Amino acid sequence: MEWFDFIFSAPEIFAFYLIVSYFFLGALIKFIDDCFDEALASKSVATILSVIVAGLWAFDMTLSAASATILAAIVIGVLVKGKVDNIAFQIGVIGVGTILFFFGFFQFLWFPLIIISLAGVIDEVGNDFVDEKNMYTRGFFGKLVHLFFEYRMLMKIVVFLFAFFGFFELFYFLAFLFWDLGYIVVTKLSEHIRNSRKFSYTGNNHYINGVRK
Repeated sequence: MEWFDFIFSAPEIFAFYLIVSYFFLGALIKFIDDCFDEALASKSVATILSVIVAGLWAFDMTLSAASATILAAIVIGVLVKGKVDNIAFQIGVIGVGTILFFFGFFQFLWFPLIIISLAGVIDEVGNDFVDEKNMYTRGFFGKLVHLFFEYRMLMKIVVFLFAFFGFFELFYFLAFLFWDLGYIVVTKLSEHIRNSRKFSYTGNNHYINGVRK
């Protein structure tokens, strides 16, 4: 298709597409997660969305070795940490693997893949640790550690360094930031909805912390 070839042969348009699609991938992943963990929406809706996410994720992995490397590293990080813990995520991961196996043409940057994946695992471990230990209450250093792992900064630093040293173009780092931005936007939206549910009224029913009184 000529229009398809035109879009992905123009570097600026390709970079723009990748940034936008990564944003939606990050947002949808968090939305699906919170459908199961926070009842943000129906689990059926989340499961349907997981199929769409799998298709977009696999497609983006076929576009370049750098994109395949970054997206695969994200998957490896959550797989190793055991965070593919609901049916929607399981369908999504299986869907990505199936699509790539039968239809995908992709390759990895193997050294960056190993290092970025390792950084992703450390971020996930650190994120669980600071939440469990409530590091934010432990002085200035504790707050720094909490913020570092709360926003999974190690993986961002590593992706930036690979871009800086020329393993892939800088816009891949920007796309990765937008993946995380999408994740954060839905996180904040979910928190707002959760807080609004703590004190809500429906007719004569008074809800406190989501429980009818």
